[in-house]
Amino acid sequence: MRELTVVGRPNSGKTMFTLNFASYIGIKTVDVTFRTYDDLITCRHFSIEDAKKELCSSTMHKTKSLQSLILKITLGKTTVNFKLTDTCGIGEKIHQEEKIRRGMAQTIGLMRCADFIFHVIDLSYITKEYINNPSTIDREIYNYGLFRNSYAILANKVDIPFAKENLTQLSSIFPKATIIPISALLSQGLKEVKTCVARNV
Repeated sequence: MRELTVVGRPNSGKTMFTLNFASYIGIKTVDVTFRTYDDLITCRHFSIEDAKKELCSSTMHKTKSLQSLILKITLGKTTVNFKLTDTCGIGEKIHQEEKIRRGMAQTIGLMRCADFIFHVIDLSYITKEYINNPSTIDREIYNYGLFRNSYAILANKVDIPFAKENLTQLSSIFPKATIIPISALLSQGLKEVKTCVARNV
């Protein structure tokens, strides 16, 4: 089974995207497998709405470990199962909390073995300062993704003001990436994500 991973900076919309994408492809309830850095595995059953209430937050580093869903997608007459794994956000600095440091290490480790990487970038990050000095973390993920040749940027929050201008700036900062504009919150752009998933499972 192929594993697709969702990575990015904290609070970029990774968990909301993961759950709303599951909903978009017809999933009403999910079994979320949580895997900690020391390989403690637990599984919980949620409706999509309950999962969003419990797992999504504006608080930094709500997600501290790997959170995987087994999903299925129909390709012609065949149904294919794949794993979609949400991850701990990777910050620019070493975090003071050990659990979060370990979660970041998990994220980096998973990127090395995942079959495909979705890199979520929040378009509200694309300020003048960001344009002049792009995030080191986003740049590193981009460079690694290009090296792996199994990578796409999900430009999140196309629903915000100045999204179109910020998307143009993002394309100039990361010119070699496939960029899919989305709104994780409003489930916009998920048709294009589904097409990308179908090509990589």
